[in-house]
Amino acid sequence: MFTNADNKITSKVGVTLVASDTDLQKRVRLEFGEHGRFDLSEVKGNLSQSEDKLFNGALQSVIIVELDPESNEELAALERLKNSRLADKPVIVVSEFLEEMTVRRLLRMKVTDWLPKISPAGDFIRSCERALQLSANQSPALDADVYAFFPAAGGVGNTTLAIQSAFHLGKQSQKLATTCLVDLNLQTGAVADYLNLTPAFDTKEVAAAPDRLDKQLLEVMLSRHESGLAVLAAPKATTHYREIDEHVIAAVLGLTSEMFDIVVVDLPQIWFPWTNNILLGADKFFIVSEFTVPALRHARLLLDSVRAKEGAEAEISVIVNKFKRRILGGGLVKKDASHLLHDGLAGFIPDERALVREAIDRGVPLSKVHKSNNIERELGRILTG
Repeated sequence: MFTNADNKITSKVGVTLVASDTDLQKRVRLEFGEHGRFDLSEVKGNLSQSEDKLFNGALQSVIIVELDPESNEELAALERLKNSRLADKPVIVVSEFLEEMTVRRLLRMKVTDWLPKISPAGDFIRSCERALQLSANQSPALDADVYAFFPAAGGVGNTTLAIQSAFHLGKQSQKLATTCLVDLNLQTGAVADYLNLTPAFDTKEVAAAPDRLDKQLLEVMLSRHESGLAVLAAPKATTHYREIDEHVIAAVLGLTSEMFDIVVVDLPQIWFPWTNNILLGADKFFIVSEFTVPALRHARLLLDSVRAKEGAEAEISVIVNKFKRRILGGGLVKKDASHLLHDGLAGFIPDERALVREAIDRGVPLSKVHKSNNIERELGRILTG
């Protein structure tokens, strides 16, 4: 069949709107009615009510979903759909507001975009255009692999394990230059000291003007180890309390995840509101304990509490650090820790203080002091297990 070149025929792109808000339905209907590229279909009702229709019905190219961020049922329904029928479909979420915990959860679902309900005219069309472009390129930004370390008590070796994990993961994947170690102990963090670096993360500047935060600014605030490892660490605040909003922390970590392939987070002992964001965004969340009865009991308590956190999808487990096998006498043995922690036990790290002390004094990874050492070997098993 021959067609006139001046009379081009283009097929419309199907868009499905899932919404219960009649005002939203009218606004979107009006916007798409004035645009010839898209063909809008509607599923009326909230996401929980519409889940079966989306799961069993015909799917359009782009899905726009109205979401009540305070509804666990709707979030769970969206998660089920993104893990199944909508896995390869661009999904745009529309809501009145979003808490940071919900943002992290949506990022893990790989939702394409979010729009506030009060978005000005044209935003829905532009969001659909971006979603289609992203889908056509088949090159969406990949989430970083995120490993978080939380100390069950002071002095358990949390920072040491976080540092060595960053080196190990970066070297094993040959991505050390795209690995970032983030020290979120904003008061007395020791990552920069351990690696003989000058901390450059200016939390005051970021907190004062969070809208200025972008990849270029964050790059300026990174320190680089001689190995190529990137470190985000703030100078110590020894005589004053440093408070930073959880939204700022979420923005910093979101940018870091975009810029790097692997992110390792060294957390402080106190559970701040923003610690929940780390838990929701992490692939693996390690609680670090030492080999004593009080520490192990507290680690068990933390393990149960963290696993009970709503929306937590990370692998959550306990690393028993500074383990020393007893040759003679009674007391705590390995079997006791295994029995107490049960399925929450990630593994044991041997107590080799002289090796750790020398590595810290030199500002180098353990392998630079002793190429084949037990700490790195056991830590490697835990990280890949």
